[in-house]
Amino acid sequence: MQTTLQGRSYQRGEITLEELAALTAGFNYASALLHEDLLGNDYDAVVVDGDLHLPSLTLGEPLAFLVVTGNLVIDGACVDCDEPATGLYVLGNLQAGSVWTGGMLGVQGDLTVARTLAGFYNDYAAIVKGTTRAAVFFPENHYFQFEGAPTFDVVLGNAAPYRVPKQWAAQVTETLKGRALLDRAVGLESEDLPALSAEQIETFGATELLDAHALYTRVQADSSVLSD
Repeated sequence: MQTTLQGRSYQRGEITLEELAALTAGFNYASALLHEDLLGNDYDAVVVDGDLHLPSLTLGEPLAFLVVTGNLVIDGACVDCDEPATGLYVLGNLQAGSVWTGGMLGVQGDLTVARTLAGFYNDYAAIVKGTTRAAVFFPENHYFQFEGAPTFDVVLGNAAPYRVPKQWAAQVTETLKGRALLDRAVGLESEDLPALSAEQIETFGATELLDAHALYTRVQADSSVLSD
């Protein structure tokens, strides 16, 4: 977890909730995370002015809300969570090895993910105002608001078209199913797989065939979820 970021801290009295709200005013729902009951004495909100380059980033405790006014480059995994509720807002571009998001994620510019962009649960959302590019997209039941055209090599999850705005639904249809999926997701097989018939395996996709926990573990470790 990041505790040594050089930035303005809410807990240290270096930035106010009003200033944080003004910085993130362009993103829906950001203000819902900015209240004393959420931050309290346990969690902090930090603003980093300008660009930021990190080996990895995990939000939660104690850093629950981060604003980067420039570009954010993360060599490895960018991980947030929904409990405690977290917010990551990048006013420039965000580039990461992998992204696992269950909290609020807002990117004013472009989002570029070298490996997997994965969502978790449906309490919060990811908002990208520029373009989005990732090798693998696994939205699960998390909502992704793409304002620019998204580009993915592989889409996992048969509910993917319902987790993005309608104009992008055709671009996020499930790519791999059945044996073709299992052949590329070695070690991610669901424990229920032996109970499925050969016919079911051929028609089922990631939601039924893969172990979501194992997939998320790989994303959070910035490991590839599919072989080449």
